[in-house]
Amino acid sequence: MPRSPARSRDDRALWRACARFLPADRILTDRGERALYDCDGLALHRGVPGGVLLLETRDEVARAVGACAEHGVPFVPRGAGTGLSGGAVPLDDAWILDLTRMRTIHEIDPIARRARVDPGVVNLELDQAAAAHGLRYAPDPSSQRACTLGGNLAENAGGPHCFRYGMTTRHLVALTAILPDGTEVELGEGTGFGPDERGLVVGARLDLQDSPSLLC
Repeated sequence: MPRSPARSRDDRALWRACARFLPADRILTDRGERALYDCDGLALHRGVPGGVLLLETRDEVARAVGACAEHGVPFVPRGAGTGLSGGAVPLDDAWILDLTRMRTIHEIDPIARRARVDPGVVNLELDQAAAAHGLRYAPDPSSQRACTLGGNLAENAGGPHCFRYGMTTRHLVALTAILPDGTEVELGEGTGFGPDERGLVVGARLDLQDSPSLLC
């Protein structure tokens, strides 16, 4: 089947589309503000984004991603920007989808040893919340005080604790993902047949929301 032709890029149309569901102060287009998002923790590779969207809900993420797809604008989801792989660098004037305001721990079930969280929750915050139940969130990529769980999943983050407890992917039970066209999908434990959906997503830098995580 032939591929559909690529949409021509239209940043102005994207701005207008996002302005329909985001207040103006959460759409950053000033050069100085955009420059704050030009690299991750490595700082060897840089790229100033075409714009920055400060998102707070799953619905906003889905609408923002859908708008980017509709108007042919590349995008990069970003958490705290502590990574060392260049995963959050916005090449080709891509727009940044900033998820750091999405930092609610919705639920901790100490019996099932699971938590349901937003992608902007700081790694240490979940560990401290789990500690109140005598549990730990083990994956610690050495930036635990600042890094966010969505970024940990996007990069399949490791660290010193992972030698014993495994990489981030070992601690993920299920997630809701926003695909690059804005479609929302639920990826769970499944039946044991077919591809490992979670394994396909972790490390793929998809946008994550309400991601249940296994507590060790």
